[in-house]
Amino acid sequence: MRKIVTFFIIFLSVITNAQTRVNYILQISYPDKTEKEFSMNLDIQDDLVSFYEVELLKGMVKASKSNQLLFHHPKTKESELIVFTFETQPFKIQSTDKINWELINEFRYVNQYKLQKATASFGERQWTAWFCPEINIMEGPYKFRDLPGLIFEITDSDNIFVYTLTGIGKFKKDTKNLIFDLNKTQDISWEKYNKLMTDFFDNPFLKQRTQLSNGIELNVDDKDIKVQDLNKMTSDFQKTLKMTFPPAVELDHFSFYKYKILQ
Repeated sequence: MRKIVTFFIIFLSVITNAQTRVNYILQISYPDKTEKEFSMNLDIQDDLVSFYEVELLKGMVKASKSNQLLFHHPKTKESELIVFTFETQPFKIQSTDKINWELINEFRYVNQYKLQKATASFGERQWTAWFCPEINIMEGPYKFRDLPGLIFEITDSDNIFVYTLTGIGKFKKDTKNLIFDLNKTQDISWEKYNKLMTDFFDNPFLKQRTQLSNGIELNVDDKDIKVQDLNKMTSDFQKTLKMTFPPAVELDHFSFYKYKILQ
């Protein structure tokens, strides 16, 4: 397990679910074997739990580079995953996810905190989590929650996703919050979202192709663009995307990633 910072230890005994910020490092392995790290926040408040990249605190949310911008409503048990099109238009996919955890009689220590192992199948991936029963917060990164303690680390069996807790503390008056208006985000189903993404992946230059078919000349950098040029541009775009698009946690829902990026 990645070394967890110690500055927060003395506060854990007094932290409750309300007004708590948990920091994680998310490491993602991409199809081209490169690895990227994202600093993530898990903000736990009475009526809303938010999981997002720290980078998004800098200004208006344009897009999540990790594809893991998530809001959870503890009272209704409903989650809203914010997804983006290639034009960075945001939508929200609502769900009520129930993960069936199996608690394992296996333990390890991080600093003086005793962690217990738990496993689950979720999103066509096998997951192993280490949680702390001493901390009465039944939360964790992304949709991983409802263990009898705060999740310190969770990873899938292929090590594509590794979430590691690095800090925890209570909100202060000057704590900067994520500004995101869920009410201004349109609902979309996984089916419709996958179709939007697939259609663009298959034909990213549809507008230009339509113009050529209507007899409109296209010129880029003093070069006339022909259909064969668009074909090569499409192929290059698809190859690049296969290497750079963030892996999907939920393969069972994100068919665009499963059947276009991974194929």
